[in-house]
Amino acid sequence: MEKLDPSLEKEISTSMLLKFSLPTVLTYVFMGTFGIVDGVFVSRILGEYELSAVSLVGPFIMFVLAIGTMFGAGGNALVAKEIGEGNIQWARQDFTLVIIMAFLATAVLAIIGGLFPDLVLTILGVDADVYHLALVYFMPLVAFLPFVGAGIMLQIFLITEGKAHLGMIATIIGGSLSIFLNWLLLHRLQWGLEGAALSTSIGYSIPTIFGLIYFSTNRKRNGVLYFVKPRFKLYVLVRTCLNGMSEMVIMMASAITGTVMNNILMDMDGPMAVAAAGIMMAMFGTASSVFGGYAAGVSPLISYNYGKGETGRLKRIFGSSLWIVCFMSLGTMVFSWIFTDLFIGIFLRDVWVYIGGFILLLPVYEMAFNSVRMIGFGYIFMGINMFGSMLYTAFNNARESTIISLLRGIVFFMINLALLPMILGVNGVWVAMPFADALTAAFTVYFFIRFRKKYQYA
Repeated sequence: MEKLDPSLEKEISTSMLLKFSLPTVLTYVFMGTFGIVDGVFVSRILGEYELSAVSLVGPFIMFVLAIGTMFGAGGNALVAKEIGEGNIQWARQDFTLVIIMAFLATAVLAIIGGLFPDLVLTILGVDADVYHLALVYFMPLVAFLPFVGAGIMLQIFLITEGKAHLGMIATIIGGSLSIFLNWLLLHRLQWGLEGAALSTSIGYSIPTIFGLIYFSTNRKRNGVLYFVKPRFKLYVLVRTCLNGMSEMVIMMASAITGTVMNNILMDMDGPMAVAAAGIMMAMFGTASSVFGGYAAGVSPLISYNYGKGETGRLKRIFGSSLWIVCFMSLGTMVFSWIFTDLFIGIFLRDVWVYIGGFILLLPVYEMAFNSVRMIGFGYIFMGINMFGSMLYTAFNNARESTIISLLRGIVFFMINLALLPMILGVNGVWVAMPFADALTAAFTVYFFIRFRKKYQYA
């Protein structure tokens, strides 16, 4: 007999949801630190120009993570629903199919990146000043792309298996190894940006390797999910992609808008502005990891109970989650404001510079400080938008889920990015995302009200 995760049947309460989602939140946060660790070591050991190169390559990694998230979130919603309906064998076949296709998709991206690095770096906004640095960082990453994309996908399926804590442990090990390797390769062996790229790639690979080993041997433990001979079902892949489209859009938007933002900043203030944006996006990414981790953590609960028709439990999940997300949003905003200086200081070796007898703040520090403070306003609305998007993914409703993500990550953000810098200068770049989140929140609340009877969650 398969051992279904008993926590899926526990009484729903605020404390239960927090305990259930905590391993996933920590997993997302630690996975988000892989890129941050690179930025910290590169900035402090190598310099701001090298940090600019890392920031410019970052959107490509986000693009790969977006593919993994699409297959993970979309496939997990389908598989968890099938488990709730009692179709365990279908769930295993579809799970295996999704994993295989995700690896193939990211392998194609690796081949494109390896064959056409000049084209990719040009699209990312890399100019002649930092081109060589960006290329040195980019090429080692390409070889590991399938492992980068698959890690987050396998962590999502571990939640449904009831082993989110194992995913958290694997991610912590990967993050710790990434920190150690950055110290070893950059500080001790002085490998430069190649060492930073290898450190991050190996860190991302640990959760992937762990997930592959776990699901390859889970049959012996009588687990629910393990690899079986898949059956190719086109509708499963289509449904997976549609279900996960919104989550992919969230991360894809980070890649696209990050690229556009870097191009704008390069034209306005050059590499130092891009370096400041890299610091800002590190804080922004950490906040996103908290909200995304909670949403992904409770998503299997929603899909499972939706499949079983447990409307009472759905109402408790939805109501408690709203309170949790609102509290997390306010807390994250306050935290980012209180510790702005501390966070920026992690990246910069020096804050002050001595010029002509005067002690002045470094321009990169001033820009980073303003950007971190301004983007903090958006955390009030970010949490509700990310939860709303994942909610409808869990219901296998791709349309509303994708609309929320598109409005937030691309439509409103791009409009703001086109207009606000003309009015506010570089500060217009920093407030583009908070304004986008605020506008999107109105649509998210509207969807909550409109679909409450259809899905009976309120």
